[in-house]
Amino acid sequence: MTDTMIGRIRPGASVDTPDGHIGRVEHVTAEALEIRVEGTDRRLTLPRDRILQVWPDGSVQLSINRAESDDIATNSAADQHRIETEDARTLQLQEERLVARKTLEETGRVQIRTEVEEVPRRLEVDAYYEDVEIEHVPIGRIVKDQQPPREEDGVYIVPVYEEQLVVVKRLLLKEEVHIRRHGATETRLFEETVRRERVVVENPDRTKRVREHYATERPEGNVAAGDVPPDEVEAESPGLLEKLGRKVLE
Repeated sequence: MTDTMIGRIRPGASVDTPDGHIGRVEHVTAEALEIRVEGTDRRLTLPRDRILQVWPDGSVQLSINRAESDDIATNSAADQHRIETEDARTLQLQEERLVARKTLEETGRVQIRTEVEEVPRRLEVDAYYEDVEIEHVPIGRIVKDQQPPREEDGVYIVPVYEEQLVVVKRLLLKEEVHIRRHGATETRLFEETVRRERVVVENPDRTKRVREHYATERPEGNVAAGDVPPDEVEAESPGLLEKLGRKVLE
């Protein structure tokens, strides 16, 4: 205990032991600390080497408990009385005692990193397509004027005309081309390699204090690895027949 720390002790400051509060500072000298026991008129005089720590506010932390402080104070009083009565030279006996303290030590480190691995996935989706059926319907009816293409009951009708040489020129509706669309659904299989991340936990010090836990159930509403949300499935581009049907309809 340095003189600087002794100088920081102030009268009236709290005095504590490892097992609780004992009292307040009554008087302090270079050799001893006089303590007034809390709630009594007792005074304890302890040697300065029993002071473990002096806090910034002037309070004192002792290295001994209350029972030990009572024993030291009793012995000190008896020694002082013997010195005064016998005028003899005495020796102060001291002993070291073990005080348990907890310290936090680093026993190892864990390194966490991510790796990207490629996992083959297969996805089946329903692709809609349309077929175009073209039917030539013979008409052979004489008409006066040409009519534009029309649509009846989902059938797109394109009139085909030709002129014939007769005594008089007349317009003959030779045939009508009926175009129908048929929708169907087929299942197509797509295979591709996707990438995903996984966590790699390395424990080079092998401290046996690292535990990994894996969830056994998937949270409701989440998409598992490899699944594709329905709203992210891209529509298939139209085929040749579909483009032809649209062109005819236009």
